Formats: sequence, C-alpha cells, structure tokens
Amino acid sequence: MLEAKRMMQTNEERQALAQQSGWRFREQAPELTDYWRVPPFTSHGDQRIAFGVVDGQLNGVPFVAFDFHRRPKVTHVHTAWTNKEVNQLDEVKIDTVWVVKLPRPMPYFSIASSTEPELEVEHYPEPPTPDSKFNRWYKMIDTDPNVAGYYLHPQLMQFMRKQKVNTWSVVGDDLVCMEHPIFGRTKPKDLTETLGKLVQLAGLLPYNAFPPPPPQQ
Repeated sequence: MLEAKRMMQTNEERQALAQQSGWRFREQAPELTDYWRVPPFTSHGDQRIAFGVVDGQLNGVPFVAFDFHRRPKVTHVHTAWTNKEVNQLDEVKIDTVWVVKLPRPMPYFSIASSTEPELEVEHYPEPPTPDSKFNRWYKMIDTDPNVAGYYLHPQLMQFMRKQKVNTWSVVGDDLVCMEHPIFGRTKPKDLTETLGKLVQLAGLLPYNAFPPPPPQQ
C-alpha cells in the first residue's frame, strides 16, 4: 500500500514536471526494466517496474529518467504452533535512473559506489587510479582497467566527488546513472539537478582517447 502511494505521488509530480518542461511523461515503461545490464538492473529481485518516466532534451541533449522498482526479498511469517503462514513481508527497493545520450558510442565503463549496500558490488575491484582516497569509495563493474584509466582522469574524478555522482556507466552511446533516494523519493527539483550534472559529466568523457567506431556497412 505504501509503495503504491509512493508510485502514484511520483507519477503525479513527474507528469507536472514534464508538462512544465516540454517533456514526455509515461506512468510505466516495461521495456526499460532490463534494457541496460548495469546497476541497478543487475541486482537481484522480481516485480521490476519502471515508472514515473520522463524523456526529452536538456540543453539539446536527449535523456530519459525514471524510477526502478524491484522486490529483492520476501519474508514469510509463520505461527509458532501450527507453522501456518500468517503474513508475507515484501522488501522493496526503488532507485532513480537517468540515461543521457552521448554524441557517439564509447567503450563500456561502469563504476559504482562501494558504500551502497543495495548494489551487491563487494567482490568487484577498486578503480586503478593513483588516488587511493578516491579508489576506496568505488568499485569497477566488469570494466577493462586500461579503459578505466582513460575515463578516470583527474578532472572527471574531481567532478564525481564534488557533485556526488557516484554510480554510473557508459553502455554504447548511453550514459546511465542511478541514485538511491535517501528520503524515499526523488523530487522533481532533484531529478532536474542531477540531470544537469550528468550533461556536464558527459562533456568530461575522454572522447579523444578512443577512435570512433567504423561506420556500419
């Protein structure tokens, strides 16, 4: 009941935001729940729902933003005497996801906050940078260390720490970022502020370090 109310409130806020900004709004978009194989979509759980979906352009950059609902755990409660189930407790996680379109495809890259318990990233290695302070806060997800070395240049690392952009990936020509809202929901102001940060982050990517892919025949 609580999650249904939260989803309804988020949809109402996002619809109003889309109308004010000239963006498109959708209550749900099932195709987005498994489109990218990066956090948070790689975390376990069923009842996957993408809701509160807005898409459009910011400063000429196409994007889509939405909330991702999943149920990682179900606890069954039984009576002590009959072992009859009397209740079922669902543990639900909701993360906000932003996807910003890049000028061209880039090599795969994925970095995640090592302090986010929902991400299941403990077994991944730290980034391969000379900055041990930076490294201990992050994990590299299935990323070539040589590629990571180009992405994680000092200006980009400083931007990440200052702007608190901690978990993001590059998949083809998509920059995918996620946040777990501390206070339950990502409000419209926070959604647009983070979107602006990601447009800036996209401008810091090392495009010149990687040759563009050959044109498709």
